Amino acid sequence: MDLPIQAPPEPSRWNPRPAGNRLLITGAAGTVANLITRQLSETYQLVGVDIAGIDNDAFTETHQAGLDDEELVDRLVRDADYVLHLATGAPDGKDGLYATEMDATNRILASAIAHGTRRVVLASSNHASGWPEREWLAGEGDGHVKPWDPPRPDGLYGAAKAYMEALGRYASDSSGLPVSALRIGTMRDNMTLQELIDSDEMPHLGFGELRAQRIKRTWLTGDDLVDILREEFNAPEPYRLRFATSSPDQEQWDHTVYTG
Repeated sequence: MDLPIQAPPEPSRWNPRPAGNRLLITGAAGTVANLITRQLSETYQLVGVDIAGIDNDAFTETHQAGLDDEELVDRLVRDADYVLHLATGAPDGKDGLYATEMDATNRILASAIAHGTRRVVLASSNHASGWPEREWLAGEGDGHVKPWDPPRPDGLYGAAKAYMEALGRYASDSSGLPVSALRIGTMRDNMTLQELIDSDEMPHLGFGELRAQRIKRTWLTGDDLVDILREEFNAPEPYRLRFATSSPDQEQWDHTVYTG
């Protein structure tokens, strides 16, 4: 039986809003936001939203709300020149990952297309391509990953981040919306790099030289992330994917910015 083939609806086209400096940050009460907002507030007018209370005077406006508040999210995106989507649902397991990395990301991208947001930066993770590292830790392969390699998540969290990257790529390809996906490494606001190496966090990495090498490779400071973000906000390409750490010269992760 032949069925009529219906053409898909024409996607909305992105038309950039006039240049401005209003930056919406989701997950604004979290560790990453706390490490970067002071520096970013020197250039941008920061608006924060988080399910938790935001105690940070770098923000000119804050909202304690979930990203399932469609009306609020659309209004905040409508008024923003840039969006930095740091929120994660990881603490709430698979339901949280679906709600934040998947559903909320889709909602933010759709609003950004509709309102002409100048760029959306998505906080992905090294875990979106973390399986080669597991192989390397097991003595198999060299762990080398390029940003244009197919995603190989090392768990449900990594898979959700890979999905987030795919949503961003689809939004950019279908509408022209500028999107950047950053595979963010390891950040802490309460300890130094050496203290983290010496701690009992991330026991799956072991407690020897391989552990130290890995954490040094993934370590990302707030200052370095701010530099990366400023580069992304001013980038001309419609889609960008990159690893974001403070150690770009390494064998495992290729820090080339993928724009293809």
